[in-house]
Amino acid sequence: MENNTVDIHEDSGLYLQEYISSLENLPSEIRYHWAEIKNRNDQAKAPEKRIKSAQHELSKLHRQWFDGDPQKRERLKKHEPVLIQRIETDYAKLQDLANERIHLAQEALTLVEKHLQRLDSDLQKHDAAHPESVPHILETRSYTIPHGVSTATTATNTDSELEDDNTVEIKLEQPDYQTMIANRNQKRKKKEERDKDEPLYCFCQQVSYGEMVACDGENCPFEWFHMDCVGLDEPPKGAWYCEDCLNELRNKRRHQPIHKKMKRKRDSQI
Repeated sequence: MENNTVDIHEDSGLYLQEYISSLENLPSEIRYHWAEIKNRNDQAKAPEKRIKSAQHELSKLHRQWFDGDPQKRERLKKHEPVLIQRIETDYAKLQDLANERIHLAQEALTLVEKHLQRLDSDLQKHDAAHPESVPHILETRSYTIPHGVSTATTATNTDSELEDDNTVEIKLEQPDYQTMIANRNQKRKKKEERDKDEPLYCFCQQVSYGEMVACDGENCPFEWFHMDCVGLDEPPKGAWYCEDCLNELRNKRRHQPIHKKMKRKRDSQI
């Protein structure tokens, strides 16, 4: 395959023109990836809604368990696996959509980085071939401006000096391209390190965001939960337990000695 790219050593002006031309399709490609990511977000709304509904039914089922008679408990016991299976299926769908979004975002990032890497590589080659023309840290350029718009320090000049010199030279410092790239990569690295240090919560094992609800279970391994993940529309009133802690409480009550149950019942009647 023939390479139609222009060498930066041959003609820097033509190279710049060709490089800008190579970026023409980049905005439309990024827009396409963004639209696909948004499409996956829209597809996720239905399973998210179903999960929320099933979790609400599951919480209601557990509340009815403690108040119901043995026959009703058997009916509830049969319905529980159906709800759990429905939640697991929708969570798997959400995971697939999340993986697709990550893949699309990585593709978009690769498209941008490909152009940056090419420019960075060509500049490094140019710098190596012409070290005397490239500053190491800052590039200083000189410009001349009329005295009418010069800085206040030039107002101390005498009339004769103004007659001899009608312009004043100032120097503007412009950040070097390679320094800008290095700073950008450093900031990205620091952000990734901060993200790794953030604690994870909830069944979904994600960082804290939005409204959270705390579980009142003494040994709850998750502690905090996203309200959407546990099917809550508003903060609960009084004590609240996650599904794992509810099951633990249910098992404790089931194995509690009968004389303690009777004593607790008598105490409540006094």
